[in-house]
Amino acid sequence: MKTYSENFKRSVVEKVLNRGSRSIADIEKETGVGNTSFYKWAEKYRNAIESGMKNTDRRPQNRSPEEKLKAVIEFEKLSPDKQGEFLRREGLHSDHIESWKKIMQAGLDSIGDSKASRSEIAQLKAENKELAQDLNKKNKALAEVTALLVLKKKADLLWGTGENE
Repeated sequence: MKTYSENFKRSVVEKVLNRGSRSIADIEKETGVGNTSFYKWAEKYRNAIESGMKNTDRRPQNRSPEEKLKAVIEFEKLSPDKQGEFLRREGLHSDHIESWKKIMQAGLDSIGDSKASRSEIAQLKAENKELAQDLNKKNKALAEVTALLVLKKKADLLWGTGENE
């Protein structure tokens, strides 16, 4: 059985954790470490390595909205010659920043639209209430006129005045 140094074991586990699109089998072939040895080392060193590492291998689409906002703000603060360095350090592409910026702008626009639509809704409600009151008043007047016409016809029938004379 072959023995490996602690540094080698850590470096193999680190390699696997930062492997990108490579498979674990490829790294096992490259390092000559067996499958079971690797998994034992991974269990032993994973937490120590992950806690000591900055999480640079995170996928952009898995970032929280707060992280995205922070990245966009930091990116916009930088001069154009420093922006590329920032993107590489954060593991991003300029397309990510642009799409996040558009999403945030759309969100801000919808907030503005909702405030405008709220005042518009309040105005429409007031107008609707006024129209309902006006309609109610006209319905009462129409009912009164109808009642008067009915009474006039009955009076004409009883007393014989009206159209027949």
